[in-house]
Amino acid sequence: MSIVKLEELMSLPGWDTRRKILESLSEKPKTAYELSKELDLNYSTVRYHLELLEKFGFVKARKTKKYVYEVSFKNLEFYSNQV
Repeated sequence: MSIVKLEELMSLPGWDTRRKILESLSEKPKTAYELSKELDLNYSTVRYHLELLEKFGFVKARKTKKYVYEVSFKNLEFYSNQV
């Protein structure tokens, strides 16, 4: 991930929500539904932010019975070094 992409992601509206999602996923993988309940956010809002985070490589989805999202540690470590 380039710094330009990181700055682009952080400059988009909703960065605080995406940060909360990343913090929650750093504890353990979760579904979008679990995140929406835990963070008291609309399910559609959580899905939107997860799609952005996945597009930028911060999270990855794996399909079990449901899609489970987890942090992509490689990019999270890069992010941690940039802020």
